[in-house]
Amino acid sequence: MSPAPRSAGLSLAGARPRVRRMVLAQIRNVDSVAVYRGDQVVAVVMFGRHGWRRTELALSLAHDAHRHMRRLVRMAQLTLFRMAETHLIVANIRPGNSAGERMAMLVGFRRSQLKQLGVWVLRKD
Repeated sequence: MSPAPRSAGLSLAGARPRVRRMVLAQIRNVDSVAVYRGDQVVAVVMFGRHGWRRTELALSLAHDAHRHMRRLVRMAQLTLFRMAETHLIVANIRPGNSAGERMAMLVGFRRSQLKQLGVWVLRKD
């Protein structure tokens, strides 16, 4: 569902007020998509533009999203590869977040060669 409803973002944001405010601000200010499995929210994806060509991906996953990971990865590939034809797609993943790094690698992201740690760039090759 696009744009993602605020209730979907809040259901995945957790209990910390600061994180909840940040997720609501992202949903309000950038393009967003909510992925449902039945009535359950599985993921909320937000695309923020940085400059004329760079798009940053932010992703919130449900705790039990691992059950649907193959489908989520395939949906991400189909969507992001089409977007990558005209935009540079990047993701910020905290160093040490092995689940986030693993999912990024499955989708097609590679670590950037920048000094800034945690920046991953989508490669179509």
